[in-house]
Amino acid sequence: MLFSIQPAAAQKSVTRQDAMVASDPGVRIFVREVKARKRSRKPPILLVHGGGPGGLASFDLPIPGGSLAQDLALEGMDVYIMDARGWEKSTRPDYDTTRRWIIAGSSKEVSHDIDAVVDYIIERSGKKQVCLFGWSTGAQWIGYYACMYPDKISSLILLNSLYSVNAPWPYTETFRSWMDTTQFDYTTISSMRRATKTSLLASWKKDSFYDPAIAKAYAETAVGFYPDSLLEVPGGYRVEAFYTAQGKGLWHARDIRVPILCIRSGRDTWSRPEDMQALEEHLVNAPKKKFVVLPNATHHVFLSRPEEGRAQLISEIVAFNVKRKGR
Repeated sequence: MLFSIQPAAAQKSVTRQDAMVASDPGVRIFVREVKARKRSRKPPILLVHGGGPGGLASFDLPIPGGSLAQDLALEGMDVYIMDARGWEKSTRPDYDTTRRWIIAGSSKEVSHDIDAVVDYIIERSGKKQVCLFGWSTGAQWIGYYACMYPDKISSLILLNSLYSVNAPWPYTETFRSWMDTTQFDYTTISSMRRATKTSLLASWKKDSFYDPAIAKAYAETAVGFYPDSLLEVPGGYRVEAFYTAQGKGLWHARDIRVPILCIRSGRDTWSRPEDMQALEEHLVNAPKKKFVVLPNATHHVFLSRPEEGRAQLISEIVAFNVKRKGR
Protein backbone atom coordinates (compact mmCIF):
# COMPACT_ATOMS: atom_id res chain seq x y z
CA MET A 1 0.00 0.00 0.00
CA LEU A 2 1.54 3.30 -1.12
CA PHE A 3 0.60 6.79 0.03
CA SER A 4 2.05 9.89 -1.63
CA ILE A 5 3.11 12.78 0.59
CA GLN A 6 2.90 16.29 -0.80
CA PRO A 7 6.23 17.96 0.13
CA ALA A 8 6.23 21.22 2.06
CA ALA A 9 7.70 24.38 0.56
CA ALA A 10 11.08 23.80 2.17
CA GLN A 11 11.16 20.24 0.85
CA LYS A 12 10.30 20.74 -2.84
CA SER A 13 13.55 19.19 -4.06
CA VAL A 14 12.61 15.77 -2.67
CA THR A 15 9.53 13.57 -2.79
CA ARG A 16 8.09 11.35 -0.09
CA GLN A 17 5.98 8.24 -0.42
CA ASP A 18 4.65 6.09 2.43
CA ALA A 19 3.81 2.39 2.40
CA MET A 20 2.79 -0.43 4.70
CA VAL A 21 4.72 -3.69 4.30
CA ALA A 22 3.69 -7.11 5.62
CA SER A 23 6.07 -8.70 8.12
CA ASP A 24 5.02 -11.57 10.41
CA PRO A 25 1.35 -12.60 10.33
CA GLY A 26 -0.76 -9.71 11.59
CA VAL A 27 2.19 -7.28 11.60
CA ARG A 28 2.45 -4.43 9.12
CA ILE A 29 5.49 -2.17 8.98
CA PHE A 30 5.45 1.49 8.05
CA VAL A 31 8.04 2.61 5.46
CA ARG A 32 8.72 6.06 4.05
CA GLU A 33 10.71 6.65 0.87
CA VAL A 34 12.51 9.99 0.60
CA LYS A 35 14.27 10.69 -2.68
CA ALA A 36 15.40 13.45 -4.98
CA ARG A 37 14.02 13.69 -8.47
CA LYS A 38 17.26 12.50 -10.06
CA ARG A 39 17.87 8.74 -10.17
CA SER A 40 20.47 7.67 -7.63
CA ARG A 41 23.48 5.56 -8.57
CA LYS A 42 24.17 4.65 -4.97
CA PRO A 43 22.62 1.69 -3.16
CA PRO A 44 19.38 2.66 -1.39
CA ILE A 45 19.82 3.29 2.32
CA LEU A 46 17.46 2.21 5.10
CA LEU A 47 17.48 4.24 8.33
CA VAL A 48 16.60 2.25 11.46
CA HIS A 49 15.65 4.14 14.63
CA GLY A 50 16.65 3.37 18.21
CA GLY A 51 14.64 2.25 21.21
CA GLY A 52 12.98 5.60 21.93
CA PRO A 53 11.12 7.57 19.24
CA GLY A 54 10.42 5.95 15.90
CA GLY A 55 11.66 6.62 12.40
CA LEU A 56 9.89 9.86 11.52
CA ALA A 57 10.65 11.58 14.83
CA SER A 58 14.27 10.51 14.53
CA PHE A 59 15.03 11.01 10.86
CA ASP A 60 12.41 13.13 9.09
CA LEU A 61 11.23 16.10 11.10
CA PRO A 62 9.50 18.75 8.93
CA ILE A 63 11.92 21.49 9.93
CA PRO A 64 15.26 22.67 8.45
CA GLY A 65 18.10 20.63 9.88
CA GLY A 66 15.71 18.08 11.33
CA SER A 67 15.63 15.51 8.52
CA LEU A 68 18.66 13.30 8.06
CA ALA A 69 16.64 11.49 5.38
CA GLN A 70 16.12 14.64 3.33
CA ASP A 71 19.75 15.71 3.60
CA LEU A 72 20.94 12.29 2.46
CA ALA A 73 18.47 12.38 -0.43
CA LEU A 74 19.89 15.75 -1.48
CA GLU A 75 23.32 14.09 -1.47
CA GLY A 76 22.10 11.66 -4.13
CA MET A 77 20.65 8.73 -2.18
CA ASP A 78 17.30 7.00 -2.27
CA VAL A 79 16.45 6.93 1.44
CA TYR A 80 13.99 4.75 3.30
CA ILE A 81 12.82 5.05 6.89
CA MET A 82 11.06 2.26 8.77
CA ASP A 83 9.25 1.84 12.07
CA ALA A 84 9.85 -1.45 13.87
CA ARG A 85 6.75 -3.21 15.17
CA GLY A 86 5.14 -1.21 17.96
CA TRP A 87 6.67 2.12 16.94
CA GLU A 88 4.79 5.07 15.41
CA LYS A 89 2.62 3.80 12.53
CA SER A 90 3.63 0.12 12.53
CA THR A 91 1.51 -2.63 14.09
CA ARG A 92 2.01 -3.28 17.77
CA PRO A 93 1.58 -6.98 18.54
CA ASP A 94 -0.75 -7.82 21.40
CA TYR A 95 2.00 -8.45 23.94
CA ASP A 96 0.92 -9.97 27.23
CA THR A 97 2.41 -7.28 29.46
CA THR A 98 1.42 -9.21 32.59
CA ARG A 99 4.26 -11.60 31.78
CA ARG A 100 7.23 -9.73 33.20
CA TRP A 101 9.78 -11.88 31.41
CA ILE A 102 8.49 -11.11 27.94
CA ILE A 103 10.99 -9.35 25.66
CA ALA A 104 8.69 -7.14 23.61
CA GLY A 105 10.25 -6.07 20.32
CA SER A 106 13.18 -8.49 20.46
CA SER A 107 16.01 -8.45 17.94
CA LYS A 108 14.57 -11.63 16.45
CA GLU A 109 11.19 -9.98 15.92
CA VAL A 110 12.62 -6.76 14.52
CA SER A 111 14.92 -8.70 12.18
CA HIS A 112 11.75 -10.02 10.50
CA ASP A 113 10.55 -6.44 10.07
CA ILE A 114 13.89 -5.31 8.64
CA ASP A 115 13.92 -8.24 6.22
CA ALA A 116 10.42 -7.43 4.99
CA VAL A 117 11.43 -3.81 4.36
CA VAL A 118 14.72 -4.76 2.69
CA ASP A 119 12.87 -7.06 0.31
CA TYR A 120 10.41 -4.26 -0.42
CA ILE A 121 13.24 -1.81 -1.15
CA ILE A 122 15.05 -4.28 -3.41
CA GLU A 123 11.88 -4.92 -5.39
CA ARG A 124 10.94 -1.26 -5.59
CA SER A 125 14.40 0.09 -6.44
CA GLY A 126 15.60 -2.66 -8.72
CA LYS A 127 18.90 -2.70 -6.81
CA LYS A 128 20.35 -5.95 -5.50
CA GLN A 129 21.44 -4.72 -2.09
CA VAL A 130 20.60 -2.13 0.55
CA CYS A 131 22.83 -0.06 2.82
CA LEU A 132 21.65 -0.32 6.42
CA PHE A 133 22.09 2.55 8.90
CA GLY A 134 21.19 1.95 12.54
CA TRP A 135 21.30 4.32 15.47
CA SER A 136 21.76 3.03 19.02
CA THR A 137 19.36 0.08 19.43
CA GLY A 138 18.81 0.24 15.67
CA ALA A 139 22.51 -0.49 15.24
CA GLN A 140 22.11 -3.61 17.37
CA TRP A 141 19.15 -4.72 15.28
CA ILE A 142 20.93 -4.30 11.94
CA GLY A 143 24.06 -6.01 13.29
CA TYR A 144 21.93 -9.00 14.28
CA TYR A 145 20.24 -8.95 10.88
CA ALA A 146 23.49 -8.63 8.93
CA CYS A 147 24.84 -11.84 10.44
CA MET A 148 21.97 -13.72 8.78
CA TYR A 149 21.46 -11.90 5.46
CA PRO A 150 24.80 -10.53 4.23
CA ASP A 151 23.89 -11.03 0.58
CA LYS A 152 21.13 -8.42 0.84
CA ILE A 153 23.42 -5.74 2.31
CA SER A 154 25.80 -3.44 0.44
CA SER A 155 27.22 -1.96 3.64
CA LEU A 156 26.46 -1.53 7.32
CA ILE A 157 26.67 1.74 9.26
CA LEU A 158 26.44 1.65 13.06
CA LEU A 159 25.97 4.87 15.04
CA ASN A 160 26.44 4.92 18.82
CA SER A 161 26.12 1.17 19.12
CA LEU A 162 26.71 -1.06 22.10
CA TYR A 163 28.64 -4.26 21.49
CA SER A 164 29.05 -7.47 23.43
CA VAL A 165 31.83 -6.49 25.83
CA ASN A 166 31.77 -6.40 29.63
CA ALA A 167 32.58 -2.79 30.46
CA PRO A 168 31.14 -0.02 32.64
CA TRP A 169 27.77 1.25 31.39
CA PRO A 170 25.77 4.15 32.86
CA TYR A 171 22.49 2.22 32.67
CA THR A 172 23.63 -0.96 34.42
CA GLU A 173 22.42 0.19 37.83
CA THR A 174 19.12 1.36 36.38
CA PHE A 175 18.30 -1.97 34.78
CA ARG A 176 19.84 -4.58 37.10
CA SER A 177 17.89 -6.58 39.68
CA TRP A 178 18.64 -5.78 43.32
CA MET A 179 18.12 -9.46 44.14
CA ASP A 180 20.67 -10.67 41.59
CA THR A 181 22.85 -7.92 40.13
CA THR A 182 23.83 -10.12 37.18
CA GLN A 183 20.22 -10.20 35.99
CA PHE A 184 17.86 -7.68 34.43
CA ASP A 185 15.16 -6.34 36.74
CA TYR A 186 12.10 -7.92 35.16
CA THR A 187 10.03 -7.54 38.33
CA THR A 188 9.81 -3.73 38.45
CA ILE A 189 10.69 -2.59 34.91
CA SER A 190 7.74 -2.72 32.53
CA SER A 191 7.93 -4.67 29.28
CA MET A 192 6.88 -1.42 27.55
CA ARG A 193 8.92 1.80 27.56
CA ARG A 194 6.97 5.00 28.24
CA ALA A 195 8.06 8.62 27.94
CA THR A 196 6.64 12.14 27.89
CA LYS A 197 7.85 15.12 25.87
CA THR A 198 9.72 16.37 28.92
CA SER A 199 11.45 13.08 29.71
CA LEU A 200 12.50 12.61 26.09
CA LEU A 201 14.47 15.85 26.23
CA ALA A 202 15.98 15.24 29.67
CA SER A 203 19.24 13.96 28.17
CA TRP A 204 19.59 16.96 25.84
CA LYS A 205 21.65 18.75 28.44
CA LYS A 206 23.75 21.03 26.27
CA ASP A 207 21.38 23.43 24.51
CA SER A 208 24.11 24.82 22.25
CA PHE A 209 24.22 21.50 20.41
CA TYR A 210 20.62 21.76 19.24
CA ASP A 211 18.28 24.26 17.70
CA PRO A 212 15.43 24.63 20.26
CA ALA A 213 12.93 24.39 17.40
CA ILE A 214 14.34 20.98 16.44
CA ALA A 215 14.20 19.77 20.03
CA LYS A 216 10.56 20.84 20.26
CA ALA A 217 9.64 19.20 16.95
CA TYR A 218 11.43 15.99 17.98
CA ALA A 219 9.57 15.66 21.26
CA GLU A 220 6.17 16.63 19.85
CA THR A 221 6.51 14.28 16.87
CA ALA A 222 7.75 11.43 19.06
CA VAL A 223 4.68 11.40 21.31
CA GLY A 224 2.18 12.39 18.63
CA PHE A 225 1.52 8.83 17.44
CA TYR A 226 0.28 7.57 20.81
CA PRO A 227 -2.82 8.09 23.00
CA ASP A 228 -2.61 10.93 25.53
CA SER A 229 0.68 12.10 23.95
CA LEU A 230 2.55 9.45 25.93
CA LEU A 231 5.13 7.52 23.95
CA GLU A 232 4.71 3.80 24.59
CA VAL A 233 6.90 1.35 22.69
CA PRO A 234 8.18 -2.21 23.20
CA GLY A 235 10.85 -2.20 25.90
CA GLY A 236 12.61 -5.45 25.15
CA TYR A 237 15.60 -3.56 23.76
CA ARG A 238 16.48 -2.58 27.34
CA VAL A 239 16.80 -6.23 28.34
CA GLU A 240 19.01 -6.99 25.35
CA ALA A 241 21.10 -3.86 25.90
CA PHE A 242 21.66 -4.74 29.56
CA TYR A 243 23.09 -8.16 28.72
CA THR A 244 25.03 -6.83 25.72
CA ALA A 245 26.76 -4.33 28.02
CA GLN A 246 27.77 -7.25 30.25
CA GLY A 247 29.38 -9.08 27.32
CA LYS A 248 26.39 -11.34 26.60
CA GLY A 249 25.17 -9.93 23.30
CA LEU A 250 23.09 -11.63 20.64
CA TRP A 251 25.54 -11.44 17.73
CA HIS A 252 29.29 -11.56 17.17
CA ALA A 253 31.26 -9.23 14.92
CA ARG A 254 33.16 -12.14 13.37
CA ASP A 255 29.89 -13.03 11.61
CA ILE A 256 29.73 -9.66 9.84
CA ARG A 257 30.88 -10.23 6.25
CA VAL A 258 29.95 -6.89 4.66
CA PRO A 259 31.71 -3.50 4.63
CA ILE A 260 31.04 -1.76 7.95
CA LEU A 261 31.39 1.79 9.23
CA CYS A 262 31.26 2.28 13.00
CA ILE A 263 30.65 5.84 14.20
CA ARG A 264 30.58 6.99 17.81
CA SER A 265 29.80 10.38 19.29
CA GLY A 266 32.48 11.44 21.75
CA ARG A 267 29.83 12.63 24.21
CA ASP A 268 27.50 9.66 23.80
CA THR A 269 26.10 8.20 27.01
CA TRP A 270 24.68 4.96 25.57
CA SER A 271 27.64 3.41 23.75
CA ARG A 272 31.15 3.21 25.22
CA PRO A 273 34.70 3.55 23.86
CA GLU A 274 35.15 -0.14 24.72
CA ASP A 275 32.44 -1.03 22.20
CA MET A 276 34.42 0.54 19.36
CA GLN A 277 37.62 -1.15 20.53
CA ALA A 278 35.98 -4.57 20.70
CA LEU A 279 34.33 -4.14 17.31
CA GLU A 280 37.66 -3.22 15.74
CA GLU A 281 39.21 -6.34 17.25
CA HIS A 282 36.40 -8.75 16.38
CA LEU A 283 35.47 -7.61 12.85
CA VAL A 284 37.88 -10.09 11.33
CA ASN A 285 35.73 -11.10 8.34
CA ALA A 286 34.45 -7.73 7.18
CA PRO A 287 35.93 -6.95 3.73
CA LYS A 288 36.19 -3.28 4.69
CA LYS A 289 35.89 -1.56 8.04
CA LYS A 290 36.20 2.02 9.21
CA PHE A 291 35.95 3.59 12.65
CA VAL A 292 35.10 7.23 13.23
CA VAL A 293 34.76 9.23 16.45
CA LEU A 294 32.92 12.54 16.32
CA PRO A 295 34.64 14.20 19.31
CA ASN A 296 32.07 16.83 20.28
CA ALA A 297 28.93 15.02 19.13
CA THR A 298 26.16 13.74 21.39
CA HIS A 299 23.76 10.79 21.20
CA HIS A 300 21.36 12.61 18.85
CA VAL A 301 24.11 13.89 16.55
CA PHE A 302 21.86 13.71 13.46
CA LEU A 303 19.69 16.40 15.05
CA SER A 304 22.51 18.58 16.33
CA ARG A 305 24.04 21.66 14.74
CA PRO A 306 26.23 20.98 11.65
CA GLU A 307 29.44 22.03 13.39
CA GLU A 308 28.78 19.68 16.32
CA GLY A 309 29.19 16.50 14.27
CA ARG A 310 26.12 16.42 12.04
CA ALA A 311 27.90 17.64 8.90
CA GLN A 312 30.68 15.08 9.34
CA LEU A 313 28.15 12.33 10.02
CA ILE A 314 26.43 13.02 6.71
CA SER A 315 29.77 13.18 4.91
CA GLU A 316 30.87 9.82 6.34
CA ILE A 317 27.58 8.14 5.37
CA VAL A 318 27.71 9.48 1.82
CA ALA A 319 31.32 8.41 1.32
CA PHE A 320 30.78 4.90 2.69
CA ASN A 321 27.55 4.06 0.90
CA VAL A 322 28.92 2.58 -2.31
CA LYS A 323 28.14 -0.55 -4.28
CA ARG A 324 29.99 -3.65 -3.05
CA LYS A 325 32.72 -4.91 -5.33
CA GLY A 326 31.61 -7.85 -7.41
CA ARG A 327 27.90 -7.13 -6.78
